[in-house]
Order: sequence, then structure tokens, then C-alpha cells
Amino acid sequence: MTAKTDLFDLIKRLKKAEKRYFTITYQSQEGTKSYMTLFQEIDKMEVYDENALKNSLEKLDFNVENLAVTKVNLTKAILRSLRLFYESNSPEHKILSMLLEAEIVRKKGLYKLAIKLLEKAKAHAVFYEMHFHIFEILNRLVFIHIDLYGNVVKTRLEELFNEIEELQIKTEKQARLQAITYRTMLISFSKSSKDPTFKAEIAGIESQIKFFQIENDDTFFSKHFYFFTYGTLTRIRGELAASNKYFEKILELWDRHPHIRNINARIYKSYVTTYLNSCHLLEKYSVFDEWLEKFENIPDTNFDEEAGSFKDFYHITLLYLLNTHQFERALELVPKIEAGLEIYRAKVNKSREMTLRYNVFILFFLCEKFSEALDWLATLKLDNKIEAKADNRSFARIMRVIVHYELGHNRILENLRTSVYRKLKKQAQLHEFERIILDHIRLLEQAVNEKAKKLLFEELYGKLNSLGEKLGINNVSGLEEIICWAESRLKKIPYLKAIEAKKKH
Repeated sequence: MTAKTDLFDLIKRLKKAEKRYFTITYQSQEGTKSYMTLFQEIDKMEVYDENALKNSLEKLDFNVENLAVTKVNLTKAILRSLRLFYESNSPEHKILSMLLEAEIVRKKGLYKLAIKLLEKAKAHAVFYEMHFHIFEILNRLVFIHIDLYGNVVKTRLEELFNEIEELQIKTEKQARLQAITYRTMLISFSKSSKDPTFKAEIAGIESQIKFFQIENDDTFFSKHFYFFTYGTLTRIRGELAASNKYFEKILELWDRHPHIRNINARIYKSYVTTYLNSCHLLEKYSVFDEWLEKFENIPDTNFDEEAGSFKDFYHITLLYLLNTHQFERALELVPKIEAGLEIYRAKVNKSREMTLRYNVFILFFLCEKFSEALDWLATLKLDNKIEAKADNRSFARIMRVIVHYELGHNRILENLRTSVYRKLKKQAQLHEFERIILDHIRLLEQAVNEKAKKLLFEELYGKLNSLGEKLGINNVSGLEEIICWAESRLKKIPYLKAIEAKKKH
């Protein structure tokens, strides 16, 4: 986005209802014909081209010398229209609008009307637990009542002071729990458990949170932050069942407060994903279809929400379908994932993008669609440490060698295998698992017939199973997938049959 394309980008992000509202609002107003002409011409464009825009405007008797000024005024008009459009849809916008109206009538000396508007705004803010706005409204009510000071007003002032004091106590607890939660998130997301400071910082969080107890009259978000912190701490300790229960409590809390849930749909959906991730760790897949349907039925109202829903929904859904071997359903998602990665590329962080691409690659590999797997593998930036975990990068490199072997790319296979070997060794990622596979690929390249290949796959299958018994099959990234691959080639059965056999076993 550049300064020249700001207006174009704004118009292109407008939804149909927003465009209709703007058109109805401004079409009938005098002096706005140039706005509407410019709006309509830009809306027709697929790609912004200033020269093409000027040419089309000149044909409509538009004074292009005033284009820059008209663009600025049109931008302001669209933003004003959006404010009015969302005023009726957003409780917060309603509250802010009432605060502005109350201030206007107060300055005109209409104090009773100002109080009426502020009390109405307060009722909205209390209902939606918007405590920052409640403080602001109470302060404004206090100043008006001070101006009207008298015996009757004195009683009301005492009531207002009590409300402020009670609110302060509640919001102080919420603020402290919020700070603890954010600190927990920062540590768990940014630090490895192997970091020497990790345990000490988590112990510090645990020592703080244990002094809090949740009461029935605590704020919604006090309860939310409390459950989330304990959910994260128990997950870090490896208490996955306990962690899952805390994340379940969060969703129960949100569902008991639908009015708050409905105006915070994006946040709610992110916690549905958090809960499903914890279910995934427990292999508790029976709840997925129900919750994914709930997720999809919550509408997104803007681009940010659409982007957030895209990265969360397709990540957890693909994970679910892969782990429950619903490969046909998973393949149906791929075009939507590919399109979404392009549409929302500015909003999908590199780590999540990498995970999505990696899982699509695995999907194609499992389905023995090796050409498609190679195409997706080519999109992984394996040298960028920010974009992928070390074990995933190592496994992806190993998989690249296997895919080229499957495709019979003998000309490049030897050089690729040698390059991967050196790269992993340099990065201290050449462990027993990687050595076994690369050594066997080298031997498979040299195999003179099918009998020799079968013996090599038999040996590979045995070594990998022994490694799984020694290290734990889930402790080596990709080990289970390669065992199934070796078994499918040994027994000459489709990869998916080997996976199903493994699942039953």
C-alpha cells in the first residue's frame, strides 16, 4: 500500500453493504457529484492506474486538476460514512456517540439531558463490561453533579463515588490478572523450555497467580484471564488433561455471556482454536466437527477478522483431518488454503504460513501425489530460522530427498543428498534418524534390481522401528511417517494402507 493507492485500497476493502450505505448517504447530497464519480471509477478498477483513472475521468467532464483534493475529501467522506454505518452495529460506537452527544448538550446548559444520555451510555457499558468507558462516564457524571451541587445532588454524588471505588477494586484485580496472563503468553510463545531463564520466569508467574481466587462477582475478563493463565501453566507442566479443562472453562464462560461473545467474535474464535489445539494434544478428536461448525457459523465483519479466521480455521482443521486420516476432506481444503495465503499474506505471520505449507506438503506426500508435494515443498524457506522450527526444517530437507527419489530424479538426487547431509551436519541437525535415511537413499540409488531394493527397505524399516523403541516414536519429528513409507515400499502397498495399518496397530 502506498499513499497513491490508499483510496483505491480503502474502496476495494469495502463490503457491499458499506458501499451501498455510502452511495445512499452521499448520492443525494449537493456538491458531492465529483465524489461519486471518482468513487465509481475507482471501484471499477482491478489494479490502480493513475493515468488510466485520469483518462476515464476526463471523459466524464471531471476536473482532473482537482483530483488530489477530491481524493482527500472522498477518503474523509468514506470514513465518515463508515463511522455512521458501524454506529448502529457496535455497542462501543453507540457509547462513544452518546458521550459526544452528552458533551454537546452539556455545553448548551442542558444538564438533565446530558445526565440522561450518560446514564444510558453507562447502562450499555455495564452490560458489555466496558470498564474503561464506565470510568469515563462516571467521571463526567460527577463533574455535572458538582456543577449542580445541592442537597439532592449530594446523595447522588456519594453514590457515584461508591460506584467508582467498587469499580476500581474490580478492575484492579482484572488488570493484575491481565498483566500475569500477557506475561505468561510472552514467555510461552517467545522462549524455549530449554532456555535457562524459562523455568525461573514460569515459577515467578505461578507464585503470583496462586494468591488469586475467582469469585462469582468478578468481572468476565478476570475469570477469563485466570483460566487462561492456569491453562497455559498446566500445559507447560505437561498436565494436558488439566490444561484442556481450563481451556474448556474459558469457552463455557464465553457461552454464558453471549452478548460479550458476539461483540468479541474474533477473540472468541481464537480461543476455540486454543481449545481444539489442546484437544489435539490429547487426541480428543470427537469434539472437532462440532466446534469447527460453531467456528464457521460465527460471521466475520472485516478484513482483519477474515484473516484471523483463515489462519486459525485452516490450521486446526488440516491438523485434525491429517491426524484422523480424512485425506479426501483435507485435499478439498488445499485450493482454499492456497487462495487464502495470497489474499491474507499481509496478516498471516510467517510461522503460521510455514506450518500451513508444511502440512499441505505432508498431505500430498501421504497421498503419494509427489509432484504436488514437491511444488509445496519448494515454497518452504528452509534457511529462515524464524519461519520454521529446526526439527521441521531438518525433516523437510530429508523429505525433499525422498520426494526426488520417488519421482526418479536420479540426475539431481546424488548432489541433493550430499548437500542435505552437509547442511544438516553444519547445523548440528544430523542425528541418527537423518543418517539412517540418507544412507539408505544412497544405497537405494545404487540398487541394481527390485530384490536389492526390497532388502534395503526391509533393513530401513527395521532400523527405524528400533530407533522408535529407543527414543520414542513421537519424540522424533517425522519418524512415524518414514516408517510407514518404508513399510509401504517393502510390502508394495499404497502409503495410505500402511498408515491405516499403523493406526489399527
